[in-house]
Amino acid sequence: MDGRIIQIENEARLWGILFDRKLTFLTHVKYLRKRCERALNILKVFSNTSWGADRLSLQRIYRVAILSKLDYGSAIYGSARKSILEKLDPIHDSALRLCSGAFRTSPTSSLYVDCYEPPLEIRRQIISLHYYLRISSNTRHPCHGFQLRPFLHRLQQARPTSVTTFFTRMYNLMKDFNLHKVPIYQQTSFLPPWKNSEFKYLNPFGSFDKSNTSDTIFQQLFADHRLRFHDFVPIYTDGSKLSSRVSFAVVFPKSVSAFTLLPFCSRFAAEITAVFHALKQILKCPIGKYAIYTDSLSVLQALNSLQCKSHPLVFSVLDLYEKLISQGFSLVFCWVPSHVGITGNEQADSNAHSVTHFSHEPVPICDLKTYIKFCLQMKWQRHWDQEINNKLHSIKPIIENWPEDVNRKRGTILTRLRIGHTRFTHRHLLLGEPAPTCPHYSCTMSVNTYSLNAYILKSIVCYFLTRAHLL
Repeated sequence: MDGRIIQIENEARLWGILFDRKLTFLTHVKYLRKRCERALNILKVFSNTSWGADRLSLQRIYRVAILSKLDYGSAIYGSARKSILEKLDPIHDSALRLCSGAFRTSPTSSLYVDCYEPPLEIRRQIISLHYYLRISSNTRHPCHGFQLRPFLHRLQQARPTSVTTFFTRMYNLMKDFNLHKVPIYQQTSFLPPWKNSEFKYLNPFGSFDKSNTSDTIFQQLFADHRLRFHDFVPIYTDGSKLSSRVSFAVVFPKSVSAFTLLPFCSRFAAEITAVFHALKQILKCPIGKYAIYTDSLSVLQALNSLQCKSHPLVFSVLDLYEKLISQGFSLVFCWVPSHVGITGNEQADSNAHSVTHFSHEPVPICDLKTYIKFCLQMKWQRHWDQEINNKLHSIKPIIENWPEDVNRKRGTILTRLRIGHTRFTHRHLLLGEPAPTCPHYSCTMSVNTYSLNAYILKSIVCYFLTRAHLL
């Protein structure tokens, strides 16, 4: 080109990720592993099992200095083969051993559960699915609406061992969680940063504590409020979330609308969907004055917040609110306490609990992210349930975050006892020696055997001390 020879490169760096010619990402994984191995020295300095930092502090350092490097670009290099991605697992395992003080022979599955850190495979799936949802919900994203071409289908069917594309991998994951047919809320309203919404709401009950105030006082306050806003048409909204059903209701003076949502939606989504549905119905009514009453203070605070609004329905409500104001509508939002005998609110609450009609409202991505995290947590739990011969599984059958001792030495001892791998019982694996045996029971020494002997010895000592005290 222009008299110059174009050199052929085997790899290229783009935004910190190394792309090789065949997109195997082997070069990037090796480079990433070297970087993380150097960063492990930070943990080694603070992880002394006698005087080192506590586990919580070490895990925070690990997440900032090392795990952030592993997470960056994982949606891209996550398409590499399993054998290549497994080269990063020793970094994750070594860091968790340093943070927890576990013995070097400890099983990796026990490390993950004891430190409450999922395997890297699950972390990559979470990050990739979050990016996939972001693409699906943002209509302005360049990859929005991307469909797999037919030749890609034929290529993947002809070569099952070939690495699948990002959208194929994410579709398969969504299908495993039964989410591939769930409609995702499309973000179509965007408020520019220089435009501040003039949304405000009323709270005539703010100076009263609900737990220490009689229902009669709230009813009188609401009656006084309605006396001052008697020319505003009252509209009551309410959202409900039960164990298997999410629903909302909107009560007008002459009509009631109530629908159920998909069970992935949150209580906040039900409350704000009810407000959005009320505004859409007002748009069909003649121009006038309307007052919307809701018992969700979090929805009103989110609409009134001047900071960045993350929920997509907040943008839609504010956009429709400004559209109604520009057309000449007068709108007032007011918070009312729930279950205090206010007639309209009680009617909306009862209709939200007894609704049978289904609404095909799309699900916001923030609610889908929460559900996906729950599904992957259950996937991790199912793998842990199969570890029936694991020492830690008998103590901690459910994966959850346990509080840890801030004392480093005590925390290390407790960690090794829970996992069942200590220097006394498992150092023979590193030194090539025979396993220690119990002189009393003629069995291999383990944490369970040692605890049994200690319990018997403690019982004998307590018995003799008690007898001496009685004598």
